[in-house]
Amino acid sequence: MKKNLTLLNERLFSSTYQIQRIVILLTIVLVAGLVSFGTYYYFDRYAKTQAPIVEQSIAGAEQAVRDDPGNPDVRLALTETYLLYGRFDDAIEQALQVQKEYPDNARVDFVLGISYANNGNPELALVPLQKFIDSRKDEEMPGLDKQLQAASYYLGDSYLQLDQPDQAILPLENAVNWSETDADSMYKLGLAYAGNKDYAKAVNMFHAATTFVPDYLEAYKAMSESYDALAMPELVDYARGMMAYSDKDYQKSLNLLQKSAEAKPDFAPTFAGLGRTYEAMNDLPNAKLAYEAALKIDVNNFTASIGIQRVEAGLKK
Repeated sequence: MKKNLTLLNERLFSSTYQIQRIVILLTIVLVAGLVSFGTYYYFDRYAKTQAPIVEQSIAGAEQAVRDDPGNPDVRLALTETYLLYGRFDDAIEQALQVQKEYPDNARVDFVLGISYANNGNPELALVPLQKFIDSRKDEEMPGLDKQLQAASYYLGDSYLQLDQPDQAILPLENAVNWSETDADSMYKLGLAYAGNKDYAKAVNMFHAATTFVPDYLEAYKAMSESYDALAMPELVDYARGMMAYSDKDYQKSLNLLQKSAEAKPDFAPTFAGLGRTYEAMNDLPNAKLAYEAALKIDVNNFTASIGIQRVEAGLKK
């Protein structure tokens, strides 16, 4: 169990798997609670009050199934509890049992798809994830459906794991369109574009991802490779400079970004990156100058707009 929790923590709480992923799984808990309010009763009745929350939650859900084994909602709540706490094998086992009786249950498809995708079985994740997406894709407001976004993300990611970037594009484009601030979906879509040698689209996605996660090391690495494929060495230096920034090697970052700025002085992200680097080095005056330079090139540069406000506030202290 500890190994599974470690895996889930790495996926959810690393710099590349952010708050969106947490919201998605919390949605699962809310769904489980709504369809099986009685589970709370079993938590209170059977779980030890001093037990850690993970064991307490799982024990309560398991007891609910033992007491009402014929209730599909209770059993689905157990599968979702296993999924939430990273017990993917158990989630799959329970979901397959429910699927025998309810083969068209979308909640079963969701649990199976997400569990397979996180358990090293991307080929098995494809069918249930696609079924789940098909059941919800025509909703009026898919942008509010975090489970639909998660299914699209993991379907695209599963295709990437299977080295099928062309198949990954559509679900990842949907994931980005349905959640326009999800940096992970943007990064994965960039990988899919790059896998199809559409490097211009790839770098656009990597830039979008790093707007929301400024120290997104993996995105900058992929960006540098795409700029290299586009034969743009001055922007390779930018991406590598931001890789160094993400690694907290600020002097190396400064050197590479200054080199990039000299070679391409009309590229706003380079100056925004210089601003972040100077700011990290606590050189606020130069950070302000760099952010101002970025905004002169692109008045809408988000990183510079936010950064200069932060720096000006710091200079007033």
